Amino acid sequence: MGRRELTSEDVRRLVFESIDLITEAQRELELPLCPHIRVTNDRLKRGRFKAVPLKRRRGGAYQMTYGSFEPPATITLDRKIPFCDRPLDIPDIPNTMAHYAASHEVIHADDHIGGDTIYTATREHIISDHMDKLVKGMEIIENEGGCEPIRSLEDLACFWAMQYVDMVTNYRVYVTLRHHNFPRLSMIWDNMDKGFFPPNMLTQIEGERGIRYVFDVIVGGAGEYCLIDALMESKSISERNACRYTV
Repeated sequence: MGRRELTSEDVRRLVFESIDLITEAQRELELPLCPHIRVTNDRLKRGRFKAVPLKRRRGGAYQMTYGSFEPPATITLDRKIPFCDRPLDIPDIPNTMAHYAASHEVIHADDHIGGDTIYTATREHIISDHMDKLVKGMEIIENEGGCEPIRSLEDLACFWAMQYVDMVTNYRVYVTLRHHNFPRLSMIWDNMDKGFFPPNMLTQIEGERGIRYVFDVIVGGAGEYCLIDALMESKSISERNACRYTV
């Protein structure tokens, strides 16, 4: 990928290259990276692709957000991805980031075709099993002056569910590109270690419990797991590792 801004045709190419990468990784790893990938592929063949300047969420969750998906089949990527390594000038980063961003939106498209099951089930799980955490979270938000998009416990549950979906999506992208040995992927992944719920919590859990556990329980167990459960499990792993180190 050259040092020029992306075009809509570049976005289309990246999307279908990413579909091929996901399909191959899914087959070879025997993991449900995108359970509906054939249908997703067919729908995106009739989709729209855009390259525009995107404003990233500075200081928010997952600052390296370079794309978006709009149902039913529109994928947008930041046209400035080829310059995302500036000022460091690391040539491998833009190509890996471009495929990361495209794969991320393909997985969102695949989830949409599946009825956004992870989001819906996770929201209900948070409301039914973590009401105490919601109440505490709302107290913190209100004590800090409030937040316009989050006015109720249900709004907060929806927000946490969306964060969880994005965390799981990022993990599936990481597994895909790791399988294909994309260069500098670890730099991108390590840079996402920000905020209360970084997606690399899932690679920490994978290191302790195995990749099958992550996909069976965390990705596949819609309605039984969420950000809070991941945080508690990650914290438990860190505490055990600390004990091993001190002993």
